[in-house]
Amino acid sequence: METNLPSLLVSIKEGVIDLGWGHPSARLHPLEQIKTASERMLAVDNRDPLQYGATQGFGPFLESLSSFLSGQPAYGVSVDPRQLFLTAGASQGLDMACTLFAQSGDVVVVEEPTYFVIEEVFRDRKLNVVGVPMDSQGLIVADLEEKLRGGLRPKLVYTIPTFQNPTGISMESARKAQLVSLANEYDFRILADEVYQFIHFESLPPSPFMAFDQGDRVISFGSFSKILAPGLRAGWVHASPEIVQRFSNAALTFSGGGSSQYTSALIREVIDLGFLDKNIDTLREEYASRAVAMHRALHCAFLGEIECRIPSGGFYLWLTFPDGFDSDELLPLAERAGVSYRPGNAFSESRRFSRNLRLAYSLYETGELEEGVSRLAKAYRES
Repeated sequence: METNLPSLLVSIKEGVIDLGWGHPSARLHPLEQIKTASERMLAVDNRDPLQYGATQGFGPFLESLSSFLSGQPAYGVSVDPRQLFLTAGASQGLDMACTLFAQSGDVVVVEEPTYFVIEEVFRDRKLNVVGVPMDSQGLIVADLEEKLRGGLRPKLVYTIPTFQNPTGISMESARKAQLVSLANEYDFRILADEVYQFIHFESLPPSPFMAFDQGDRVISFGSFSKILAPGLRAGWVHASPEIVQRFSNAALTFSGGGSSQYTSALIREVIDLGFLDKNIDTLREEYASRAVAMHRALHCAFLGEIECRIPSGGFYLWLTFPDGFDSDELLPLAERAGVSYRPGNAFSESRRFSRNLRLAYSLYETGELEEGVSRLAKAYRES
């Protein structure tokens, strides 16, 4: 019996270039390298990857991951395997953190704008979301400090500090140190969603949040979705051994063992064979080329009418249109013209971003990106 059930998360209307999806294009998935890694893993008579895993994660994988992270110039932090916890992707790790470190009714602070799905996660946990604005250097920590002095008492502060989704902005190091200081003073934890840390184009990104941790305040989340393949559903938490132990002792973890046992054994081979390093280099080169091409196309198509900074990493371009523009109103016109995007208000409950929209350059090839921009400009002119 055919059910026509979908096989992929991405659902795109026929004939539409959907620049709203921040997913990697299928061509960039390193299929041959994963085949080689699988063959090497299965050639050894070791059935541990098929068994319930240790609660912290598959030990040999954690050791390989710690060596990989410690050796990355873009990471710049020495990582002990005892500081790592295996997850089924960054989203699962963030959801677990909400369970472990917050309760229904607690406050979580987010950047404004922020990743729209995470706000759904927080609402599912019945947390109260409070937005704090950003500028060109990331979260405005001084604004948060003012709110804290006024009585705000969050349990969690969520940030995407490197090549932020949706703006592409990176938080400067001084603000990271300042935020950690406030976390110690006002007793909250920082959830640092650092999944874009390795997708830098030229200069190295700022150091990750764990470089500034004091008092076990930082919980950093990484993912192989952005640097290997999202279908593997694997990621990690980087935090103090004490926090890692809390993740390991969670009832969900103990009940079924560690996450992604088989997958992590496979990724260990990918790391040890040097394939992950090479894949990241390939992705950085490809995404950098696409980002430049899309930015150039926008400049030519809109003739300076919009503000859009060229990204230094990540997946996204954040566009600002003139006063009076509404990205929600343009969307149906754009889709009729054969292009789609994420409206700015999708990234904030305050709905203060009508003049903005987000474009992703990760899913499509350069020619399609340029055509998508041309269609967007046509819809804008005719609106």
